[in-house]
Amino acid sequence: MKPTQDTYLGWEELVHRRGCEQPRWEVDLRLTHDESRYRGHGEEPLKHQCPEERCDHGNRFAAITVRIVCRSCGTAEVITGEKNDDTGRSSTSTAFLGYGLPPRKVAGLFLWPGAPFFSYGRLTTTEPHDFLVTADRVDRVEKKAVAGQITQTRGKRGGVVWSAAAVQSESGPYGAGMGLRWAHAEEGFKTITAAAKWIAARLAEHTTAGGGQR
Repeated sequence: MKPTQDTYLGWEELVHRRGCEQPRWEVDLRLTHDESRYRGHGEEPLKHQCPEERCDHGNRFAAITVRIVCRSCGTAEVITGEKNDDTGRSSTSTAFLGYGLPPRKVAGLFLWPGAPFFSYGRLTTTEPHDFLVTADRVDRVEKKAVAGQITQTRGKRGGVVWSAAAVQSESGPYGAGMGLRWAHAEEGFKTITAAAKWIAARLAEHTTAGGGQR
């Protein structure tokens, strides 16, 4: 499970060259089953000396390459990595990633779904996603646009409740060590709508006080 912030923040957007007349990415994948980890360049190849009996990262390995090309402006990106139990290629859907799903408009705010907590187990529920919140609809969710966060948790009797955080603050008392920090946080909301309304109220207070995030 990845935090909701990881769904949207910290990603690098590929950029076309200035003046590109037909900005469109062509994406292809290639899997090489017997790639050499070390090609030498004139030196002796390194000897693989891992003591793990079930080692799967020897001097030869399966490699995956992603080629991203714009034929119009000529920009190209080639991304390579090792295919093993932890890294490589996975075929999934926007329902599992969260990213790619449309935002939900609640209380005048836009709620952007993240990857479901506990992965597929939570996908079987009626509300599988946590949310980053923006005051306006944006083409791309970036740190400067994030106004709040709504996350699912469990109440004292095991029922689903929601927690909310609002108003980014570098020195805020909430969220330390978890990415964004917040000036306000509250727990125990019974619905997403209630959590969103609370965030909207905190943003309105912040704007009235001259903070201006909204």
